[in-house]
Amino acid sequence: MTKAEQIARRLSLHLESARLNLRPQMSTDADAAFLPLQNDALRQWISLRKPQTVELLRESWRRGESRISPDGSEAWLSWFVTSKQDSSAIGSVDACIDADNVAVNFGYYFFAHAWGQGLATEAAQRVAQHLLSNGVDKLIATVTVGNQASVRVLEKIGFHYTRTIAQNDTVNGVLVDDDEFVLTSR
Repeated sequence: MTKAEQIARRLSLHLESARLNLRPQMSTDADAAFLPLQNDALRQWISLRKPQTVELLRESWRRGESRISPDGSEAWLSWFVTSKQDSSAIGSVDACIDADNVAVNFGYYFFAHAWGQGLATEAAQRVAQHLLSNGVDKLIATVTVGNQASVRVLEKIGFHYTRTIAQNDTVNGVLVDDDEFVLTSR
């Protein structure tokens, strides 16, 4: 078993918080996510593509069920977040973890109906806690410069700003700068 497979097996677990269920994302979750993912407001700050059909989204997420990057070097973990109250889809938290036990890309998105309720903080904090208490030494997140809502989420759970990376991402066809934030187990 490769290092990435070991990491994925160890960390890809069902998690819970006070108000949320966070379970490893499956292709079947595409049905609940498709309509909320059509909202263009989601793409104001992130390079998330709008899915063309639910079938294509399902197929994309099916490929992710291996939890391993195509080259086999990283564990690609993704949790689909739902409400405990009514099982509605809330969003997603993900982490790409390399062989050195560093989450080189920690990210999340939440559907517009869930904004402003502290759900992103609750979910991201639960995943960060899970990763750090199970062998991941460092989490790295990047946020498009100007996305203050996402910065507040990261800061609330203990991430610290480290640098600005020029032209690090493309959002809506435009190169953007990202602020990098880091959280360590120490």
